[in-house]
Amino acid sequence: MKSGPETPANGLSPDDERMLRDGAKAVREALSESRSDKLGRLFDYLLEKTLAGESPSEQQISTEAFAAYGNSVGKDPKVRVYIHRLRKLLDTVFADPSSPRLSIPVGEYRLKVESAVGEQEAEMDEPDNIEKPAPPEKLEWTRLAPAALLVAVILVLGALVLMRDRAPLADTALWQPVAETGRPLTVVMGDYYAFSRLDRPAIDPDQGPRFVWDRAVPTREDLTILEMLEPDGAENLVDYNQHFVTGGTIEAISTVRVALSRLPGAGRRQVRLISFSQLTPERLVSDDIVFVGQFGGIGRLIREPLLQATGLDFGPDLEGLVDRESGETFMADNMNLTDERTPRRDFAYIASLSGPAGNRIMVIAGLGDAGVKRAAQLVNDREQLDRLRQGAETSDDGFEALFRVRTLGNVDVGASLIFSRSLRVEDIWDNSGEVPVYRPIDPEPRT
Repeated sequence: MKSGPETPANGLSPDDERMLRDGAKAVREALSESRSDKLGRLFDYLLEKTLAGESPSEQQISTEAFAAYGNSVGKDPKVRVYIHRLRKLLDTVFADPSSPRLSIPVGEYRLKVESAVGEQEAEMDEPDNIEKPAPPEKLEWTRLAPAALLVAVILVLGALVLMRDRAPLADTALWQPVAETGRPLTVVMGDYYAFSRLDRPAIDPDQGPRFVWDRAVPTREDLTILEMLEPDGAENLVDYNQHFVTGGTIEAISTVRVALSRLPGAGRRQVRLISFSQLTPERLVSDDIVFVGQFGGIGRLIREPLLQATGLDFGPDLEGLVDRESGETFMADNMNLTDERTPRRDFAYIASLSGPAGNRIMVIAGLGDAGVKRAAQLVNDREQLDRLRQGAETSDDGFEALFRVRTLGNVDVGASLIFSRSLRVEDIWDNSGEVPVYRPIDPEPRT
């Protein structure tokens, strides 16, 4: 009886080992241009350990890989800095998503072979994973995110079997275009980019990175700019490509999926769940898109066309809305209130507009979480949707509606319609819109 092939001692398949060695040649060429002996030594060390089936610790790297540079025994904060730089180098060398690539998994010190993006598409029937694994160094509160997302996915899938006896939504002005296209549908959650800062590494090498969200650093590219503006502190900034989603957005997603379950053919339609940072131009063209989240989580792929179509402008830091015609400002009460009996105010926004290739774009948003959750409830309410176009000059090409939301503590106590009107959708996908004035990041140190 013939036995199957034995698993190699290093855990690598023959194809992975071949791609690992082939990829190493391209990395070494890039390293020769960088002229960084220490970075080259780190790569060769990780390659040697990976081929041996080992994943070294930070202390091993410090004492073995960097021994020639006079490092003392123990944890060296520079190890994490050079690992971060090597990750960025690998991202540059293997920038083509259609080809296999080498990477260093977050929280591990080894090389990994990743398949091309095209080979991964077949595995996307289930909602995409939103958060990447958090690094192991004392980011305890971020470890709650995967659990919260798991709960969200369970709620999302369970919502498909709920409320089928209620009035259908397919013939409402909001949902009819989505129901008619028959395209794959992608639900996009608004998310925010965050980076990590190493706190006082020279004084306390065991101190892990601190998770930082900075409005002035909304993307990885902005972090690169920050590193150039603050070169003295650049080594303490670490990019794990982390993004987070608010709790209100997760709750709103489950409500929106209830509405999707009431559309014709819901059980046969392919539905994906991703974050905005995962949205690509290709998907924006091929799928119907339903955005759910705060205004601050709307990325440029949708934000710029929407700003051309809407009668609203975003206020500073996306904390408010301004009506262009009347000049009226809509601001949410985002301050911390000690008296939970004090009423609070938020704003919910829904919009529907034609996409760049005959598809449909829907926006279900709010200034804060209360607004996002109320917007999700509104798109699931047939009676409210029927009222949107009453007495308003709206267009099948696109319309928007803004609601004032009142809350008491964490309880939503009602919403009132402020306006419902047409969107100016002509040529919004052909024009890039006004380019915002470049505003350098404030170089003052951040706490």
